[in-house]
Amino acid sequence: MLVCAGGDVFGAATAREFSVDLPGMARLRASAFLTGGAWALSLRIVPLNVPTFVDLRLPPVIKTLATPRPGLLLITGPTGAGKSTTAASILQAMTQQQRLHLVTIEDPIEYRFHAPGSCITQRELGRDATSLPEALNQALRMDPDILFIGEIRDEEAFETALHAAETGICVVATFHTQSATHTITRATSMARPEQQNALRDRFAEALRGVVSQRLMPRRGTTTARVVCTEVLVNNYSIKELIRDTARHKSILALMERSNDQGMHTFDQSLLSLVSGGLVDADTATAFAASPTNLRRNLQLAGIAVQ
Repeated sequence: MLVCAGGDVFGAATAREFSVDLPGMARLRASAFLTGGAWALSLRIVPLNVPTFVDLRLPPVIKTLATPRPGLLLITGPTGAGKSTTAASILQAMTQQQRLHLVTIEDPIEYRFHAPGSCITQRELGRDATSLPEALNQALRMDPDILFIGEIRDEEAFETALHAAETGICVVATFHTQSATHTITRATSMARPEQQNALRDRFAEALRGVVSQRLMPRRGTTTARVVCTEVLVNNYSIKELIRDTARHKSILALMERSNDQGMHTFDQSLLSLVSGGLVDADTATAFAASPTNLRRNLQLAGIAVQ
């Protein structure tokens, strides 16, 4: 992370995010902001090439979810968890499988996609469109096969994404939630109370899956990190649980029992990462949803935990 001070170049604005191309070298995601009355700039390097599933060590089920089928695929996690990178990897894989029209709406654009045979339209808020609602409404008139929404922030954006998925578009979006269950609860509450039953039915039918993730410190290093995932794949049983708010707490248990469909929880992913020598056992238990259960499973696997 690089922070440097500079002159006032953005007029009356107090903050601005944008991307910068350094041809042949890299792309930069920039955030300009005021501090102490002076402008400062925070820069993050974005690789020129989109990482593959193998590069990111994503679970095999991601390849299944990366088929460009109609419906809504949500990539969730806290800020800085690598959601945009995972989404980019999925979008790149989709556009390389078939000749498709991909429309992205981002703030700002991070990865540039290159897929011979596919049509790529990448739009940046503040430069190519004045607002997310405007950009989404315009995107629906572009006849996209895949629509990527850099971040769903409010009810209006969620409603448009859901509508697009219902009309036969493959919609991929990032969402700031901590887990698959939290994603279901938050998504189905993004409507007025009298409309939530209808929203749950629509969401249950349109959802393809949820990929929640966080970055864990990699064992033996001070800077490297490894992705820890939680994956929900929508099926008949999940749909029934989504429709009934009283049964949302049962989603996690169903995910734990559905490994044959590629589903798994964060704690199951942590167990795998520790078993593979990628994450320290004590670090994993500190991040686990159920430290006691994870510690017991690690001990059953012959791994010592303090």
